[in-house]
Amino acid sequence: MFDNSTFKKRYQNGNKFLIISKGQPAQTLLCLHGMFGGLSNYDALINKLENCRVIVPSIPIHDLGPQLSIETLTQWLKGFIDELEIDQPILLGNSLGGHLALDYTIKYPDNVQALVLTGSSGLQEKDFGSSCPRRNDREYVRKQAAQTFYQDMVDETLLDDIMDVITDPAKLKNILTVARDTHEYDIERHLPEITQKVLLVWGKNDEVTPPEAARKFYEKLPNADLRWIAECGHAPMMEHPETFALFLNEFLIELQNKRKDKSTDYEEDYSHH
Repeated sequence: MFDNSTFKKRYQNGNKFLIISKGQPAQTLLCLHGMFGGLSNYDALINKLENCRVIVPSIPIHDLGPQLSIETLTQWLKGFIDELEIDQPILLGNSLGGHLALDYTIKYPDNVQALVLTGSSGLQEKDFGSSCPRRNDREYVRKQAAQTFYQDMVDETLLDDIMDVITDPAKLKNILTVARDTHEYDIERHLPEITQKVLLVWGKNDEVTPPEAARKFYEKLPNADLRWIAECGHAPMMEHPETFALFLNEFLIELQNKRKDKSTDYEEDYSHH
């Protein structure tokens, strides 16, 4: 899915991922795609980012077996972060990737600098059903997929990828299993525990995780900022990469300045001893 990235793919211990350095990479941004996403989801955004190292893993939703859940995906993410020795990343998650970023932060708060959530699942998302009716009906599937975007971005290649998943019984089972788990997992009660700075970037026309979900995240997360993008659906980084990059670059500068301030304060405290 979406694996035709314009950036060079890397492979290590069964994982497929991208690593791109932008400018003077002072911080690491780890980007997590959604359930039907892949490596190329962040290509347009990456091209407009400044001064960060960007890592995009391909999340093995179809390869983790019948016990697939947010928990097993979180343990996979921990292994990936440990393997690459990624220290204090900023986690950027879209849709299921946002849910995964939240769960990792709840479980391993000491190794997350900040969060960026866009169209994140976890609070309120459209339920497409516990089965996939008419999954062999290509035009029906195309119309369902088009709801992801404000402007219809579903071309034949993307539709081929989606059809490949939903007509494969094993892949479909994994998709439905993790979809049910996102609905059953009550993440709302854990949100007040997340003290990291959080940037919420939401499409005003998101039909999958509607604007009410963004407002709820904003209310429940202690340290969140919310930015809206007009005429935008569930994948702002794909639909409006310029606007998203503007918000994200500002956020990265703010985080970097705070780290510098903390470092200066520490040096001043240490010099008094």
